[in-house]
Amino acid sequence: MFIGAGFISMEQATLLMENQPGKYDIRIVELLGHPLPLMIDAELGAKVQQYLKDKGLEFRMGEKVTKILGADGGVSGVELGSGESLAADMVFMNVGARPNLELARDMGLEIGRFGIKVNEFLETSNPDVLAAGDCIENHHFVTGNPVPIQLRGPAVIQGRLVAKRLAGYEIPFPGVLGNSTVRLFDKYIAATGLTEEQAQQENFDAVCATVDSRSKHGMIPGKKPWTVKLVFDKESKKLIGGQIVSDDLAPAKEIDTVNALILGGKTIPDLTTLMCAGNPDCSSEPSLEPITIAAEQVLQKLGR
Repeated sequence: MFIGAGFISMEQATLLMENQPGKYDIRIVELLGHPLPLMIDAELGAKVQQYLKDKGLEFRMGEKVTKILGADGGVSGVELGSGESLAADMVFMNVGARPNLELARDMGLEIGRFGIKVNEFLETSNPDVLAAGDCIENHHFVTGNPVPIQLRGPAVIQGRLVAKRLAGYEIPFPGVLGNSTVRLFDKYIAATGLTEEQAQQENFDAVCATVDSRSKHGMIPGKKPWTVKLVFDKESKKLIGGQIVSDDLAPAKEIDTVNALILGGKTIPDLTTLMCAGNPDCSSEPSLEPITIAAEQVLQKLGR
């Protein structure tokens, strides 16, 4: 049994089933309404959940685990908030992490909600001390607010920036977008920035488009479907989030394009002129490039 349906739980569960098919009965208990709730919105989450159910995973969504049960010195199951008990031989908990801040507190460094407070140059409240990685309080690039995003990519970049700062450079860290991707069986899911739900929670007037495409031109054998959803801020017309669900790896990597467009402050009109490299065996037809089509659809929704 897995508690939490984030990408770590889902990776572990699907890899167990891939490597030892038929050996495990796997159930996922998640407080929110669909798998990968911090990466993708409900419309894409429902499709991913159905795909995983067809592969043999069982889900209990909208349920809170309140207790891990034991018997004879081992795990015997979990108890839900409703009082119902679910049997289990093993329980994995993947519900987030908190940084170890003991050293920072002993040094008298200022601590924020999610970690050590740093400025844009990764300097702490003590100007002679810099900090980076999972121990610091990151800020979201779009909202500017503190977020508990702890990923390897930002940590690597922050480590390099710390070294540059010590060498005398003044390169600010722009903030995080949570750019991430995961493979679940033969399905690739990727996301960056804000989901539509998160945008609404942050008081953006979000306008979105979801577009289906394919990994190759229509006449080429072996083409596979993929879907992209883009989230824009209606007021500024800026791109603030994107999600991809794909049956092929290459389209999922377009999340890096979406990430760069957000960091570049690109708007709906800007994206209508996006020209991606095209090849019949390597990409969607230019007429089916879904990032541009999504921008076209939102442009039509908003009018002039």
